[in-house]
Amino acid sequence: MPDFWPHDFATWISTGAILLGGLWWVLKNTIVTQISLLREDLRDLKNEFKKSNEMASDHERRIGNLEAWKKSWKETWKHDDWEV
Repeated sequence: MPDFWPHDFATWISTGAILLGGLWWVLKNTIVTQISLLREDLRDLKNEFKKSNEMASDHERRIGNLEAWKKSWKETWKHDDWEV
């Protein structure tokens, strides 16, 4: 038994290193890659929501301006008696 000790130890170390390296490769190519892609998608979605929010705010401002203009226009150009 003492003659096989260094060989057994080296075998277990090399086998463990190969298995752990394979496990790392599988995890890196499956889970880590997918998480990275998910992060990129979430970042893009966040930017899209920012743009949509800016558009909605701009839309509300434009509607307010149009309503104010319509009110001032009606008061200025009310020339028909039957106009409401």
